[in-house]
Amino acid sequence: MICLKIKKIIYTSFIALLLFFSLYLIKTVTLKNNYPNFIHLLTSKFAKEKYDYKLDIMSLYINSLKENNHFKITKKKETLDVSNIAYNNTNEPIIYIYNTHSNEEYSYQKNDIYNIVPNVKTASYILEDELKKLGLNSIVETENTIDIVNKSGLNYADSYKVSRTLLEEKKNENDSLIYYIDVHRDSVSRSNTTTTINGVTYARTMFLLGLENPNYQENLKMMEAMENYLNTNYPGLSRGIYKKQGKGVNGVYNQDFSPNVFLVEVGGVGNTIDEVSNSLKVIASCIYNYINSNKES
Repeated sequence: MICLKIKKIIYTSFIALLLFFSLYLIKTVTLKNNYPNFIHLLTSKFAKEKYDYKLDIMSLYINSLKENNHFKITKKKETLDVSNIAYNNTNEPIIYIYNTHSNEEYSYQKNDIYNIVPNVKTASYILEDELKKLGLNSIVETENTIDIVNKSGLNYADSYKVSRTLLEEKKNENDSLIYYIDVHRDSVSRSNTTTTINGVTYARTMFLLGLENPNYQENLKMMEAMENYLNTNYPGLSRGIYKKQGKGVNGVYNQDFSPNVFLVEVGGVGNTIDEVSNSLKVIASCIYNYINSNKES
């Protein structure tokens, strides 16, 4: 009799647990497109930097399984032949990704349930991940430039001085670095920074060129090549190359450091992180194409 009661308790508990889990799945918010990748980056790399994010881990894990088809026995294939980058067959990074204005944030929409406000640092880690899929190793700057500016008693305009110091430090530590990407987001309206191509919504991109760099023509060549790639393969994604000089602007943007320094605005304050992530996939392919086309030089 006692054994029968125990079995009933176990059976009832199992049914209750199963029902609870089913209700939990129904209430779980479905993460779209690349959210699982994004969440993984937050929970792993951002955790190392002690960012205070509150996450519903179970929801994230369940949806990550769904989005990445772990409930099915399938395997994704790479769309590009990464063997073309064989000249860099070591684990040494050739790309440095940083954020001169590291506190620039994207839309809080769709992330408020997790108390997450994605920013350009998030975008940098996503770009690092996309580049790695293409066989390109990179480093993301972990220092927060704006924190350094504030602690040093500097002005916001001095952010480029801080990122210049970080550029020099990383180059000294990693002689293999060749390309330097400063990731920003714009502050204009969402209507100007959003486009839909073949049913996919993207955060529009824009390159920024400092004309007060005496050798800006070299940086311009790189931006023009990437601009041509975007216009050919994703017409409407790029907002062009914005050239700046004169009073009230930096005018150089550290592009005198190397011909391979470029600043890219990815979306604006009204874009969601999935839209930004869609664009970063394209930018990664764009960088891959450029490096592969110029590996001889």
